[in-house]
Amino acid sequence: MIAAANSHALWYLTRATGLVSLLLLTSSVVLGIVGVQRWKSTRWPRFLTGGLHKNVSLLAVAFLAVHIVTAVTDSFVTIRWVNVFVPFTGTYRPVWLGLGAVASDLLIALVITSIARQRIGVRVWRAVHWAAYACWPVALVHGLGTGTDARQPWALAAYIGSLAVVCGATWWRLSTSDRVHAGRRAAGLATSVAVPLVVLAWLTAGPLQPGWAARAGTPTSASTVASVTVTPPAAFASPFAATLTGTAAESQPDTNGNATVSVAATLSGTVNGVLAVTITGQAVSSGGVTMASSTATLGPAGQPSLYTGQVTALKGNNLTLRLVGPSTTVYATVTVTLGTSGNLTGTIQTSSTPPA
Repeated sequence: MIAAANSHALWYLTRATGLVSLLLLTSSVVLGIVGVQRWKSTRWPRFLTGGLHKNVSLLAVAFLAVHIVTAVTDSFVTIRWVNVFVPFTGTYRPVWLGLGAVASDLLIALVITSIARQRIGVRVWRAVHWAAYACWPVALVHGLGTGTDARQPWALAAYIGSLAVVCGATWWRLSTSDRVHAGRRAAGLATSVAVPLVVLAWLTAGPLQPGWAARAGTPTSASTVASVTVTPPAAFASPFAATLTGTAAESQPDTNGNATVSVAATLSGTVNGVLAVTITGQAVSSGGVTMASSTATLGPAGQPSLYTGQVTALKGNNLTLRLVGPSTTVYATVTVTLGTSGNLTGTIQTSSTPPA
């Protein structure tokens, strides 16, 4: 259990530091554009932009370092050190992981040339610096293609927001500068419009579609975290159907008339595991409650909270659950029949898409 907890911690840390690195890199790119434009105000002198740009870039490098170390250390997937620096050599989502290696190499080149700026000269440093701007779009596509959170609203908002901010800053830079040739300005403005459209079209047809993990090149041995820590790879591969047996209990109403219904069931058949559901709300005189809040967990016996979520619909003895696991979201339809002394029997049917 300690090993499983450490694996989950590394997995969450890899995801978090990757997204934070992208947001910091986005800020660095925007500050670089503002610095090139020589923008300033009475409250914001130009040297502040340069200093902030440098510090944000260093912070992005620090988070990137943590992102890389945790990705290599985590046992969920096999990512070796060579895969981090030599693009397209890995077995886990090789194209999208390879783009991450390209972005890392560009950022490392920028750091090294900045340290050695006095020795290599301004011209070489500036050439590498401009090339390093390619690090941002490559990192953006890497995150969308490799990450497991692209379909989550909060992550999608961060990715699309980063795209909008950088493209908006580029548009502002090109449309307001009098030092850019008219032809280059037109080409740049067209590119700043075309790139987001292309990325959004690819995102809609690719990472946001079901089955992207397999198409992206995820090895079958890394299809679920459960396969690494507790259960065989196919134990909770959705969709599945299983039989439920267990108990249901209702608490006495409190002074406000609220009660809690608790369901504890064991899964058997195609999969083995445990399901726990708690529903809280106003007690109904005929039995049961009007749902106000709920929690639900699902998992193997050794890790009963592998999937966590809540009840999204309650109609009599039929429940619809939305459960989020280490790498996927599962929707479950539960039907129970109550017997004597609180015993219950029933079925559970899961799918990767919400029920109609």
